[in-house]
Amino acid sequence: MTMTRYNLSLIVLLLALAAGGGCAWWGAPPADYSAPRFAAELEPYEEAVSPACAYFHFAWAKSAELDGRLEEARYAYEQALLCDREADYVMRSLAMLLLRQGKRDEALIWVQRMVELRPDDTAARGLLANLYSAAGDPERAAAIYRDILAEDPGNPNITLLLAALYVEGERLPAARELLEELTMNHPGFMMGHYYLARLYRDLGEMDAALTSYERALALSWSPALARELAGVYELAGRYDESLHLYRQMVAEDPTDERARGLLANLYLRMNRVDDALAELAELRHYISDVGNVDLTIARILVDEGRFEEAAALLRNLLSDEPSLDAVRSLLVLAYYRMDRIGEARALLEEIRPGDAGYEDAVLMLARIYHGKDDPAGAMAVLTRALADPEHRFLSFYVTLALLHAEWQDAGQGMLVFDRALRELGRTVKVLFEYALYLEKIGHSDAALAKMREVLALDPHDPFALNYVGYTWADRNENLEKAREYIEEAIRLKPDDGAIRDSLGWVYFRLGDYRRAAEELEQAVRMLPDDPVIHDHLGDTYHKLGRIAEAAAAYGRALELLDPEEDRERWLVIEEKLKELAR
Repeated sequence: MTMTRYNLSLIVLLLALAAGGGCAWWGAPPADYSAPRFAAELEPYEEAVSPACAYFHFAWAKSAELDGRLEEARYAYEQALLCDREADYVMRSLAMLLLRQGKRDEALIWVQRMVELRPDDTAARGLLANLYSAAGDPERAAAIYRDILAEDPGNPNITLLLAALYVEGERLPAARELLEELTMNHPGFMMGHYYLARLYRDLGEMDAALTSYERALALSWSPALARELAGVYELAGRYDESLHLYRQMVAEDPTDERARGLLANLYLRMNRVDDALAELAELRHYISDVGNVDLTIARILVDEGRFEEAAALLRNLLSDEPSLDAVRSLLVLAYYRMDRIGEARALLEEIRPGDAGYEDAVLMLARIYHGKDDPAGAMAVLTRALADPEHRFLSFYVTLALLHAEWQDAGQGMLVFDRALRELGRTVKVLFEYALYLEKIGHSDAALAKMREVLALDPHDPFALNYVGYTWADRNENLEKAREYIEEAIRLKPDDGAIRDSLGWVYFRLGDYRRAAEELEQAVRMLPDDPVIHDHLGDTYHKLGRIAEAAAAYGRALELLDPEEDRERWLVIEEKLKELAR
């Protein structure tokens, strides 16, 4: 006969504990169970009532928790604490259970109780600090860590946790001091070197970061750490070291798909296309999704102008799975580049309204006509698509309007957008695209009005906030309101380089050149190839008297601009450079 709830040895143990401890209750909790007052709320006895009774309920709770019966486990833990109100081992298990259930505040009560009972329990104090940190009280957490370190200065784990808190609170110098001291005193502590490496990397000190990464990897090799170090080598432009690491990872585990993929990407970055293709071909032997690898190979072949090879591979993929839109689109592009227009059109026209990829197919077909200097054909494709009320996409209206503008009929493009408002509704997306179109055709006041309509519908649209704020800043008007708008956009999109540029520019207009430089330098790091940001940064450096840096920024802007397409801006920046030299 099998025991379904407990194994036999556990039952014998529990019965023996119950008998020895004189515990009065050992049945299942009633259906209308309501938890008793927390033991932490009761005054502790000087001596435990019944350790055996407590352990009986503790063992029962552990069994229930292992079986996934979490509420039953909680009840049993609490019963154990009624038997022994100072059983810190029970409190620890109950706290962890409550954390598992997402009841952090209740867990905090029990951990506080543990620390009250055992003020020298470093593990309990560390757990309490972690809970304070998770509850949004980092200062209280840091105070506990500092107290522990005052008693145990050499504790590497607590030092690491305190440093992590400092990093989270952007107290980077304090974190750096802790981690550097930690790695000096504990040179064999891998995690110390690892976190110091990440801190150096975030500070932009790449040589120091690489040294710390290398020490961490020497102490404890792992594929994840090796990948991270290889990535930092790439960031530092040290491709050979990165290549060596990826090859080592592949040699140790030929089935490591991620390492092979990263190795192929690195070969491409180094312009070693054949090596990248060979690595991807080898990857096919170790990956289940061979089609995805073949699609990547085909993309590389198209980028390299090897259209026949790409088309052959893509036709095979399409024969295996005719509904693969990415494959079809790439094959169309290959045919287009080979001037096999008929085959490209035939592929696209196979896609019907309602099919996956229909929107992209219509746009690509219009692009083919446009590329062959047949704007009427492109417009006809889009007009025909818009005649179907069930399958209208905003991109069709936008593309058709832009075609009209390109062919000197911007007013007709506005009528296309008016139609979009009627047929798709006065939505944020339609109004936003309409505003951008108006800006493109030179109707900046109308564009600003449309973008403010966007904000009337969605006051927290970061791109509309940025557009309006930047426009005001560029016009040198409503500057305080512009700053408010852009700061809200930054709050919503902190990693957007264009919005960061807008914030720098509004500070420039407000005359706060130091703050402007800080924001624009950050924007350049985010978008290093944007000539407008370099131009703004040059203006700011000029105001700050940093002439050499201003000249470098203007020079970089000119390098990035096309003197034919951006003639007016190019000439303005060239004149600024000449003025600096006078």
